[in-house]
Amino acid sequence: MNNLNAIYERILEVLSQISEQQLLSYQRRQPRFSDLELISLSLTSEYLDIGQ
Repeated sequence: MNNLNAIYERILEVLSQISEQQLLSYQRRQPRFSDLELISLSLTSEYLDIGQ
C-alpha cells in the first residue's frame, strides 16, 4: 500500500471500530478534523515516515 489516502482510510476504519466517540472533548469552535481523523493522519504519517 503506497497510496496515502488508502492507508489513511484503512487506519481510520480500524480506529472507528475500536472507538465509540468521534470527538473526545468539547470545543468551542467546530474543528476541521475529528480526533480520530487526526490520530489516523498521525499514524499514517508515522507509518510512511513522513515528517521525520
